[in-house]
Amino acid sequence: MTTPVARRRATASAPLDGREIRALLDDLDGQIISMVLRRAELARHDQSVRRTSGLPASELARENGVLRRYAEELGRHGVDIGRAVLVLSQLTRGVRGKS
Repeated sequence: MTTPVARRRATASAPLDGREIRALLDDLDGQIISMVLRRAELARHDQSVRRTSGLPASELARENGVLRRYAEELGRHGVDIGRAVLVLSQLTRGVRGKS
């Protein structure tokens, strides 16, 4: 199955209309959500391994590095996105559908 983004890459020379743009944005939002959920799953596993090893669940230096990377790549507001990603990564299972 091809995503709207993949289909759009194949026909990138034609101008986009509003409906196509919204479909591409929706597709990207879905990809972002899937990646954040995957990151949260991996972070929970990492936290579990750290706890089992007798270490703190999180590593402040690593978290600061993550925030720095978001800031460098996305600017000042990238830190807000980085913080949100870290918070979501620290939540317990069942993030989907929770607020």
